[in-house]
Amino acid sequence: MTLRLPEWHARAACRGRIDLDFVEPGEQLAECLALCAACPVAEQCLAEALDAGEAWGIRGGLDADQREKLAEQTGHPAPVIKPAHGTNSRYAKHGCRCDLCREAHTAYDRQRRERNRARARAGDPWVRPIALAAPMRTGRRWTGAGQYVLPLPGVPAPDQVEAGSGLVELVAVAA
Repeated sequence: MTLRLPEWHARAACRGRIDLDFVEPGEQLAECLALCAACPVAEQCLAEALDAGEAWGIRGGLDADQREKLAEQTGHPAPVIKPAHGTNSRYAKHGCRCDLCREAHTAYDRQRRERNRARARAGDPWVRPIALAAPMRTGRRWTGAGQYVLPLPGVPAPDQVEAGSGLVELVAVAA
C-alpha cells in the first residue's frame, strides 16, 4: 500500500525539514513559527491538524495548546494522544485496524479467554454466578426468579449441595 499525501504537502514551507520535527522552546520555536507565518499552505495545514486532532508539534502556525483552544471554539475534536500502534487499547478505543494492532488485540483476547478458563477451573464463583430458581423473600423485599445472588463464604454452591436437602430448589447455576 502506497501512502498518498495531500497535494498541498509538496508546497509546504517545512517540507523536508526534519530538523523541525521536535523543536525546543526558544530559537528553534521562533524559527518554526516564522516559517509557518510565511507558508503558502498554513491554512490547509491547520485545517488538517484540527480535523485529525493532532496533539504534537507546530501545525499551521499554532502549537498543540493553541490548537486545543481553537478546536474547542470551532467544534473540532480535541487533540488526542493515542497509544502506540501494536497495543490493544489503540485497537479497541481508537479503532486502529493495522496489522500490529490486530495482532495485539488477538493476543489480548487469547490471554483473556485463558484467564477465564483458569478461573472456571479454579471454581471462581463469578465465572458461574448463582441465580434464583424461584422468587424468595429476603428481609422486607422479594428477590425474583432469575436474579443473581452473591455467593457467601461458608454457604455451599448449588453444585456442592446434596440432592434432597431442599436447598437445590432455591438456586440454580446460571449457564
